[in-house]
Parts: sequence; C-alpha cells; structure tokens
Amino acid sequence: MTLRAVRRVNEWDGPSMLKVYAPYAGTAKAPEKEPPKLQDYIQRIDRYTYGLGWLLAEVDCQTVGFCHLTEDRNDPLDLFSVEFQLYVREDYIRRGVGRALWTLMRDMMEEGNRRQAFARVRRENPDALAFFKSMGFEDYDTEENIIILRYGLSPKEADPERPTKPYLIDKFAYEAARERAAEFIRPLGAMPL
Repeated sequence: MTLRAVRRVNEWDGPSMLKVYAPYAGTAKAPEKEPPKLQDYIQRIDRYTYGLGWLLAEVDCQTVGFCHLTEDRNDPLDLFSVEFQLYVREDYIRRGVGRALWTLMRDMMEEGNRRQAFARVRRENPDALAFFKSMGFEDYDTEENIIILRYGLSPKEADPERPTKPYLIDKFAYEAARERAAEFIRPLGAMPL
C-alpha cells in the first residue's frame, strides 16, 4: 500500500524541498535565478511556517511537492491577503499533488479567516496558468510578462481582528482537511485522470 500525506512543513524538510525547488530556479516557473543555499532556505521556512504557512506532499515518505504563502507584495500590510506558490516534483506533475496542496492550503486559509490569495504566473508558463484557473483562480491584473490571478476565499468569521496563524487552527479541522487532501494524490503507477 502506498502512503500519501499532505502536512505542515518543518525545518527538517528543507533539504527535500530544496531538491524539488532547484530544477525550477532559473526558469519561468520560479522567481529566483538560482536555488538558495540550504541554510537560507531553512531560515525562509522558519520565517513563514508559523505566520503564513508551508505545506508538503509526500508519497511513501518522499517529498513530491510543496506550497507556501508569502505576504501580498502589492499590499504587504494587509494580513488577510496572501500570495500562493506551488512546486511539484517533475515526475508527479498531473498526479493530483498540486490539487492536494492547494486544497489543504485553501481550507487552512479559510479556517484562518484569510480573504484572498494571489498567484503570480509568467506568461511563458501556460501549464501553471491552466492549473490555477482549474482551481478557481481568476484573472486579476498583469505586470509586464506576469499574469496575476486571484482566488476569493470564504473566511470562517465575517470580521475577525486578524487571521488565525496556521499552527493555531483547530487540530480536528486541520486533520480532517489533511486526510481529504491526500486522497487527490495519485502515486506513480496509478492511472492518471
């Protein structure tokens, strides 16, 4: 039986996440020309994990993808608005990993009272554009060769003072969402949809 999991990230995941991210660096699919050094990446994970959120997808305890949130670069002081980034290991593209990660992150953002998420996609990355649109993102704006997509979230509370940090989200809501998300992952050898 194949083990599938989607879960929160910790700093010990840095090396396996960097292996997933490194092939993207220097392409239209990543914001950086070169992959960061491991120590810098671990610091990045530490900085964002508790405030905004990073998630990891695994198959048989091997990292097959991850996603994370950052501040909305157009309005970094808006605590309810974030940017979403996603990276999937090449052999697991179109195997439900992106959907699993997005689904859990979306559920956590809504449980945590976020209001909107943005994705920034370069025009020369049509696969990412198609993925985000299939997840319900809509065209929002453009900047030079970047298309900005927006997803309107349904926050749990109408007017909270601030969003709930990911690690403070109710553990029962998180565990149920995590189990649902893992079902989207189709291991290698399983028939693609």
